[in-house]
Amino acid sequence: MIKNKNKKISIDRLERKWTLENIDVNSFFIAIYRSNFLFTETYKSRNINTIYFDDFNFSSIRENLDGVSHKKKYRLRWYGSSKIISMPQFEIKSKIGFVTKKTTYPIEIGEEIKFNILGINKITSIIFDKFKINKNIFPILSTHYLRNYFVSSNKYIRSTLDRNLKSHQIYGFRNLDFKKDFKNLIFEIKYDRKFDDYVRKNLHQMSARLTKSSKYISTAFDKPISFS
Repeated sequence: MIKNKNKKISIDRLERKWTLENIDVNSFFIAIYRSNFLFTETYKSRNINTIYFDDFNFSSIRENLDGVSHKKKYRLRWYGSSKIISMPQFEIKSKIGFVTKKTTYPIEIGEEIKFNILGINKITSIIFDKFKINKNIFPILSTHYLRNYFVSSNKYIRSTLDRNLKSHQIYGFRNLDFKKDFKNLIFEIKYDRKFDDYVRKNLHQMSARLTKSSKYISTAFDKPISFS
């Protein structure tokens, strides 16, 4: 548990995520623009950087791999350059099935911190000094990607597309030059649970349009992944 007054708690919502393999990005944009959702971009795309924390038993990773329905994740997130940790926020994301609640804690660091081993150690110390967490966690990996933001024409459904995904393994490594690149796209839909039937009904139409638009698609929308 974290004790801090400067926090922002999001409402409960459903989150569904899919990985899209070998698909052309432009074909994807056309498909969602012309879908029954009539998605349009809401914000300028931006780079998202995240450091994930876990305990010595890698409980969060095990929960994800084992398909545990009740999950909790700790992460540090900032936007912009992956080389500089600027205006970060610490987040606790709890999930029961597809229902998600996220609590965000802005962190005032007073200066930019470089994304290297010394910088990661520094921001970790700041987090531990600022918050009281009832479990022993440490940084294990980071992810970095470009995100596009969309909203449906009725404003009920939000979605994102993540691409150019890269990951650094922090735990056990002292050299962050080692990274892994992923070529898949990650598509996510977020909405209030009362719209679940509406989303399910219209996802099939969008999946059919995507398949028709691009011969490269190989993942259907009826099999969401739980990775967050």
